[in-house]
Amino acid sequence: MPRPTPAQLGYGTFAVVAAVVVLLAATGAESMLAVTLLVILGLIVGTIAAALAVTAPKRRPHSQVVAQSQRSPRGAPAARPAPAREPVNH
Repeated sequence: MPRPTPAQLGYGTFAVVAAVVVLLAATGAESMLAVTLLVILGLIVGTIAAALAVTAPKRRPHSQVVAQSQRSPRGAPAARPAPAREPVNH
């Protein structure tokens, strides 16, 4: 399993804190059991948020991949070999 990136950790932490604050404010929980359950629910929400924030590598369209492969290392268009010519017999 890959390690989470700093962005995922930040996003998950923010989701946990925001979810717990909203849940505590919305429910008005005062007992230790209710607060504990809401904190656990907030941790679950934050874990799901961090897991869904996985950054996938962007794929380039096929035309860009082909164009990139036809360029020299410095970015100039690569020289194409001249097509073979057949001898002309008259």
